[in-house]
Order: sequence, then C-alpha cells, then structure tokens
Amino acid sequence: MSDTGDKAYQVLARKYRPETFADLVGQDAMVRTLKNAFEADRIAQAFIMTGIRGIGKTTTARIIAKGLNCIGPDGKGGPTVAPCGQCEHCVAIAAGRHVDVMEMDAASRTGVGDIREIIESVHYRAASARYKIYIIDEVHMLSTSAFNALLKTLEEPPAHVKFIFA
Repeated sequence: MSDTGDKAYQVLARKYRPETFADLVGQDAMVRTLKNAFEADRIAQAFIMTGIRGIGKTTTARIIAKGLNCIGPDGKGGPTVAPCGQCEHCVAIAAGRHVDVMEMDAASRTGVGDIREIIESVHYRAASARYKIYIIDEVHMLSTSAFNALLKTLEEPPAHVKFIFA
C-alpha cells in the first residue's frame, strides 16, 4: 500500500500534461497571438494545430477550449489566455466531460455521416458555456467527402461555435 492516501493513480503523461498556456513549452508566438486576439475580442471561428505526433496539438486544443469558456472563480470572466482551472467549465473540460466541448477522433470516424452529426448539432446553442467547441483530432484523416460536407459550416459558422482542428 502506498503512502499517497486517497489520491488516485494517474499516468505520468496525464499528470504532467500542460493545463494552461503558461505551461506550454515553445509556443510563445501562438500564445501571444491568442492573447492579442482575446484582448481585441477578435477570436477566430476556427483554429488549426499543426506539428508532428506527440507535440501537444490536442492538449493545446483543450487549453484553448478552456480559455474560450472560462468564467473565472468569481463566475464573471470572459475569454482569457489564463484559464482559472477552478470554474465549472475549466474543471469539466479538463476531465473531458463538458457538454459543450465535443471531441471527435477523425482517425476512427472519417465518414460523411460522422461529420453530418456535427453539422446538425451546430445549430443548437451551447447548453451552459459561452461557446460550443468542436475539437476534431487527427483531422487530416477525414475523407474528402467529409471535408466537403463540413466546408459550408466552416465558411459560415454560427457565432456561438468554434472549431479546433488538431
């Protein structure tokens, strides 16, 4: 028996996974760009993360989702590059159980039918958060017809929707 008490076991990669933009290593330009956009209230409708496998694209996408929906410990905050990690939205996104942040693995769901699910749900407003965020992981694996189906929604998304491609 360990002396850690009631702390649950956590895989090393998850234990030290970045939780804020300040924790990201080597992403100063991206963080500065996002900070300027958030401060000017000019947040893009879609973000594309690029890089080799394991560099942190999906982790960065989750941090962006937290920053977009963070309300701060007092419940009055707006989009920020310094998510609090304490509000209901930050906690739920970190745990992967936020109702308004949908994560789709495009490596295993590559078809038009999978994208149509997203297209149909885009029209509904976020249930509890500021934005409804779609994180599409391994987006390069989508079929051509799936990309074509998503194109119209990407060109003219509702104001309450943000896409993050990792």
